[in-house]
Amino acid sequence: MVLSSWLYHNVKRRTPELATGAFAILLQSPGLVAAVAGPRMRREVSTERLEPCEGKLSRTVLRALGRATASGLPGAALRTMSIRHLHAGRIAFIVALALTANTSIAENLNEPDREASPRLLRLARELQAGERQALGSFWKELDGKGPLVESMVGNPRHRRVTFIWRGSNETARVSMIRGLPGPNLLKPLRRLADTDLWYRTEVHSTEARFQYVFQINGPETLPMEMPAIMQAMQQNPPRPDPFNPNQYAGSSYVELPDAPPQPWIKKQSGVPSGRTAEEKFKSQTLKAERSLSIYTPSSYEQDPSRCWLMIAFDGGSIVRDVTLDNLLAAGRIPPLVVVGVKNISSQTRQRDLDCSDEFATFLADELVPWVRKTYRVYDDPTHTIVGGSSLGGKMAVYCGLKHSEVFGKVLSQSGTFLTAPRQESPTPLWEGEAPGLLAVEFARSPRLPLQFYLEAGRYETTLPFSPLLETRRLRDVLEAKGYRMSYSEFVGDHNEVCWRGSFADAMMALTARQ
Repeated sequence: MVLSSWLYHNVKRRTPELATGAFAILLQSPGLVAAVAGPRMRREVSTERLEPCEGKLSRTVLRALGRATASGLPGAALRTMSIRHLHAGRIAFIVALALTANTSIAENLNEPDREASPRLLRLARELQAGERQALGSFWKELDGKGPLVESMVGNPRHRRVTFIWRGSNETARVSMIRGLPGPNLLKPLRRLADTDLWYRTEVHSTEARFQYVFQINGPETLPMEMPAIMQAMQQNPPRPDPFNPNQYAGSSYVELPDAPPQPWIKKQSGVPSGRTAEEKFKSQTLKAERSLSIYTPSSYEQDPSRCWLMIAFDGGSIVRDVTLDNLLAAGRIPPLVVVGVKNISSQTRQRDLDCSDEFATFLADELVPWVRKTYRVYDDPTHTIVGGSSLGGKMAVYCGLKHSEVFGKVLSQSGTFLTAPRQESPTPLWEGEAPGLLAVEFARSPRLPLQFYLEAGRYETTLPFSPLLETRRLRDVLEAKGYRMSYSEFVGDHNEVCWRGSFADAMMALTARQ
């Protein structure tokens, strides 16, 4: 209830009618106001204006939504929502957050507000005083040191992070993708007066590690349909931060001081390298040829003992192989063979990894038996891992559910459990899919001989879905059923900058002696 009061008073500063309506919907009952609201709120919010919703927005909120959209305040966020699919209380909460989440709230758009970066505030004052050379000095200072990361007085567990883009005469709009989750994938930057400096400030936990990119002169919002999102990205490709030297796979990334260490991702001195071989496999089940990337440890030829087997989705990974080399050299995991199954295309990836019975049959009945005959690996499920990230993480869990006689260990990093095939969809993201199917299937089935490693990022909550909450749902079901499981959450989003470090934790957990 403290949160409801906070939302009410913060939103009221900008859109009083919206604050009243949103508070009404959040409470769902006018009688609760007298019990939970302070005297000031009771005076300002009459019970006559607090209308029970019961499945629809109150007239007060509808009026406020129309005015807010017309004024251009949260219109970008509102247009991403599908009222048809969202409960009224959720919409009110989203609207309130959309209004309060904007980190720049100054009435004068020519300078940063009081909550912005202290360094930018100082620059704004210098420019207002006529010190035009201050901007040039700032750009030199920022080179190789972006984004700005500043401590917060009285708040040692958080940092103020300011993302900056240097525009040109043609720059009309700058948006940021990723960082703190929000109601839309695109988050606007603001221009500092008439300068070429565009900025956005966010407050992050000191444990955060995340990627981000900029889009220049793109749309205000992105549609919440994956094909349309991909098309928009192709038409106007996002750009990394030129001031940030930390880049990975075309994106910039931030690592704050208390982010979990990743000691295994860089090749350590004196560690021998495993061998990676490329293979082709013709599948009768799929009626297609699949490319494989097969990792064997450096000791494979000399050591006659059997190895563990891992089937990994989305093909090979140099970082993964380096991590395995380091872990093996340190004696942290047993020798293992990793078979990376490559995708033919993004379309076949979506088809194969989205709980496909046909693809699961291919793995269990064709690929694993072939690997066991070709390589010196164990032939039991106890020493066989299936794993992946994102859609591959979901498919790994599905393979465990359907073929526990083959796969005894399941590794899922940020599995997209929000969707499942052949279900009526509550969201417009993918046609014909819905959340929760895997959790329901595990709840209904008898406990299987499986061990899990599940993880998700606390920033994985971008509307209209939440992989984080779906992972927690699956975790709760598995725990209630008595499965052996390791579960972890990191302060970050859906990307390999986080997964590459925790992959080592997953492998150590799944291969540890019980």
